[in-house]
Amino acid sequence: MGKFNENKVGDKPTVVNEMGEMAYKFKAIEELVSTVLTTFISDGYYEKESDIVDRIKNCIDCVDPLFAAKLAVYARTNANMRSVSHLMAAYLASKVVGCEWAKNFYRKVCVRPDDMTEILSCYAALNGMGNEKIRKLPNSMKKGFSDFLSSLDPYRIDKYKMGNKKLKLVDLVNLLHPCPTSENSEAYKRLLEGKSLEGLYQSRVLEKEMSKAGELAETEDEKDELKADVIRKTLSNVKGMPIFNLLRNLRNIMLYAPDQVEEACRQLRIEDKILNSRLLPFRFATAYSEIDKMKQPETESSIMFESDIENGEAFNALKDKVLTALEDALEISWKNIPTLEGNTAILVDDSGSMRGDGGGSSRVSAFSSTTTSMIGHLFATMLAWKQDDVYIGLFGDSLIPVTIDRTKRMLDFNRDSYETGELCGPSTEAGIYHFMRKCIEERKKVDNLIVFSDCQIGDNGRTAWYGLDYGDRSSSFEVLFTKFMEINPLCHFVVVNLRNVKGNSVFKGRRVVNVAGWSDKIFDIISTSCVGFKKLIEEIDKIEL
Repeated sequence: MGKFNENKVGDKPTVVNEMGEMAYKFKAIEELVSTVLTTFISDGYYEKESDIVDRIKNCIDCVDPLFAAKLAVYARTNANMRSVSHLMAAYLASKVVGCEWAKNFYRKVCVRPDDMTEILSCYAALNGMGNEKIRKLPNSMKKGFSDFLSSLDPYRIDKYKMGNKKLKLVDLVNLLHPCPTSENSEAYKRLLEGKSLEGLYQSRVLEKEMSKAGELAETEDEKDELKADVIRKTLSNVKGMPIFNLLRNLRNIMLYAPDQVEEACRQLRIEDKILNSRLLPFRFATAYSEIDKMKQPETESSIMFESDIENGEAFNALKDKVLTALEDALEISWKNIPTLEGNTAILVDDSGSMRGDGGGSSRVSAFSSTTTSMIGHLFATMLAWKQDDVYIGLFGDSLIPVTIDRTKRMLDFNRDSYETGELCGPSTEAGIYHFMRKCIEERKKVDNLIVFSDCQIGDNGRTAWYGLDYGDRSSSFEVLFTKFMEINPLCHFVVVNLRNVKGNSVFKGRRVVNVAGWSDKIFDIISTSCVGFKKLIEEIDKIEL
C-alpha cells in the first residue's frame, strides 16, 4: 500500500440539514443560483423572508458582480421571477458603479414599468430613504431606466400608471426624464398633465372598464347589469387579449360570451403567444383547476326540465373544450420536455415542508395558494407523460407508488396524484430511503432517477433506520445513495431543488445533476443530463450586458 500517494477522497457532507441529516454545502455561486430561482422572497417552511434576503446578499458579496447581474436578468426574463430580481438589482447598485455594462443591465432587468418602481423602492429601503426622498441614484440606473421608459407605448404607459402606489409612473418620469418618441410623446404629455390617455390605443382592459361601470351605476342591480354589458362588449375582442388576461377571464367568457369560446381556445393554442406570455407553467394548471370546478349556472334545482338538461350538456361541452385547450397551452409552454433513454423513476417530495403542515407554510408566495408540492407534482406529471417506461413514487413518512393512467387527462392525473400525496405523512422523508433500500435489495436497474424536492431529507438522524435491519441502522442517506449508485453506476440522477434551503442538499456525486427553478428551462438541463449547475451557470454567463 502506498504511503505518500494517498487515495483520492471524494466530497463529504459537512453540514447538518434541517432534518438532522448530513448534507453537502453548495458553493456560493451554486447557492445563489438555486436560491434566486426558487424564491418569491417570502417566508418559507424553514426560513423567514429576512433570512432568505440576507443569504442572497451574502452570496452576491462572494461572486463576480457581472455574474450576479446576469443572473438577475436571467431570473427576470427567462425564469420570470420578479421580486428576487428587484432585490438583486437594488443591492447591486453600489457594486456596479463605473462598470460599462451597468446601464444595459438596468435596461434589461426591466420587463414592465413596475419593475422600476419595485427596484427603486427596494433601493430606498436598503439605503434608509423614503420613497418620496429617493436621491443619489447611480447614473447607470438612471440611464438604463430612462431608456426603458422611452421605449414604452401608450397602452403600457396607461396600464402601469400605478396611481394607487406611493411611487407612481409619473414620479419615474419626473425623476428620470425619458426622451419621448413620436409614438409616446402625447401619452407622456397627458400623463404629466394628469389627463386621460383614452383614445391613444385600441386595447380594452376589462378591469378598468368594469371599474368605470361600477362608478356610473346608482344601484346594485344597475351595477350588475352595466358590468355584464361591459363584460360582453370587452370579451368580443378575445383575439386581442394577452394570455394572462385571457386566463383570468375564461370563466366570464364561458358565462357571458359563449360564442367566443372557440376563439379563446384558438388563442390558447398559438405557440408564439403562449411562449411570449412569460407565464410560469403552474398558471395554466391553476386556470385548469378553476375551470374544472365550474358548474352550470342555476342547476341547483332537483327538478330538471328537458331544456335544463340540454343547457347543461351544452355548458359541459364548452367546459370540455376549454379544459382541452388549457392542457394544450401547458404542453406548448413546456414543449422542450425530453423523452429519456431507458426507464425513468420520478420521486416527488410530499413531506410537510413541501405541502405545508402544522410546522409552517410551503406556499411559494404570500399572494398565492400554490404550494411547492403542487409545482413538484406538475413538473413530475409533465415529465412522466413524455416517458415510455416510468415509475412514480410519492414520499414522506412512507413511499406511495402511483401508476400512471394515460386514459385520463394529464392535468386530471396531476390533480389525483397530488391528492394521493397527502397520504404520505408529513413528518419525515423516510419514503426516499425506502426506495433506495428496495432498489439495493432487489438490485433494480434504474436508468434515470429524477427527484423533485426541497432537498431537506432526513428525520433528526432517525430516518435512515426506516425499514433497515439492526446492523444497518447507522446508515446515513449518503451510505444508501452510494450503494444505490454501485448497483446503478450509469444512472442519470437529477435533483430538481424547488425551494433551496440554507444552501445545502444531501444529493451530490459524480453523476448527480443539481438544478433549481420553476421554469421550463430545467428540462433542457435534464435532457443533457449530468452537467447541472455547470450548464445553468454557463447559460447565465452567455447573457450580454
